[in-house]
Amino acid sequence: MADRYTEAHVPGRKRTFITARADGSLVIPAELARGYGLAPGELLRIEALENELLLHRPVTHLAKVYVETTNDCPFSCRTCMRNSWDATKGYMEEKVFSRVAEGLKALPVAPSVFFGGIGEPLSHPGTLTMIRHVKTIGAEAQMITNGLALDEATIESLVDMKLDTLWVSLDGATPNCYEDVRQAPALPVIIENLRVLKEVKYRRDARKPELGIAFVAMKRNRAELSRVIDLGLRLGASRFSISNLQPHTEALRGEILYERTLGQSPGAFSRLDLARMDSGGEWDHAVAAVLCDCGLTYANGRASAREEDTCPFADNGSTSVRWDGRISPCLPLLHSHFEYLGDRRRTIEEFSFGSIAERSLLDIWNDPEYVAFRRRLERFDFPPCVRCNGCEMADGNTEDCFHNGAPTCGACAWAQGFIACP
Repeated sequence: MADRYTEAHVPGRKRTFITARADGSLVIPAELARGYGLAPGELLRIEALENELLLHRPVTHLAKVYVETTNDCPFSCRTCMRNSWDATKGYMEEKVFSRVAEGLKALPVAPSVFFGGIGEPLSHPGTLTMIRHVKTIGAEAQMITNGLALDEATIESLVDMKLDTLWVSLDGATPNCYEDVRQAPALPVIIENLRVLKEVKYRRDARKPELGIAFVAMKRNRAELSRVIDLGLRLGASRFSISNLQPHTEALRGEILYERTLGQSPGAFSRLDLARMDSGGEWDHAVAAVLCDCGLTYANGRASAREEDTCPFADNGSTSVRWDGRISPCLPLLHSHFEYLGDRRRTIEEFSFGSIAERSLLDIWNDPEYVAFRRRLERFDFPPCVRCNGCEMADGNTEDCFHNGAPTCGACAWAQGFIACP
């Protein structure tokens, strides 16, 4: 019987139907397989769930590139990693970005490019030019910003170049709360900028950029979350990213909202199906409490267990390029810094697999040591440091009790679902 494919479209997704062969093998349409890096001979991770098979892209497939155009920022937010480092301020040079662009063009499928790192992308005068170039080579482009520099000319440019998603960090919906976290009285200006974005898109009948709101939750601003979401919806946001706080200073240790659950695995529920219903009042609080206490995440009408022992950066097939061209496996390893895990002050040493100024993006991505590291992340062959946190080896990321060398990831709060980014 010949392999057959049919497609059906439902709001927000495309369904592809394929035929199973007699030997149990499945033939995925070539375009779909190519988009996920499913080349012949690749080792794939598959999980059998209740009513579905979850197939993960191979660790050899580069699907997303974070580009830190600068580590500079006009704000001095309480939550920022920049409060716990002694790094040199830098801006990506044109020759470094040219090497990034060459690497993107050399890939068989253009990856998503996310402009953001530990800094404000729009502090770099060339960021818009970089985004425009990425779009011309057919890549999806996203950017995260504090929103202060989104004047009308910048907004017009982002609409012109069809930036796919614009993420704006909003850690409060009222001026006092926002200023308390961000240390800048900027909320009224940012709200006006986003109002102009909505107006420009409407006037030009433009769907892009899609607006996303990123919120870092802590004790001092948790009461504002619903207001932030309401504000975002009024301003045209369609995506929201809510993360916990990663404390980089001792003063913020008492602000985390996951102290009780640090030593626990996600709860007994592996899935909680929620029917569509009206929201409001105590019902919202009850649902939120169940989701949080059971370690669940809610998306696409389904609540499922938030994965632990899973590196989100490896899982989404990403790599991170620092402003000077150094390539790290994740955003937290771009710069040396301090952070707290419970009462422990951890020293995180930056780590890279090379510089794009010396080797191509593909050469570094395919370096055997880098590939082996991503396979170790896929197995998550690291001790449970976040839950244990009982020895001095958790004070750094250069060695662990499984005899792993740098970088060790057992104490990474990102890999345990506590910290997230768009």
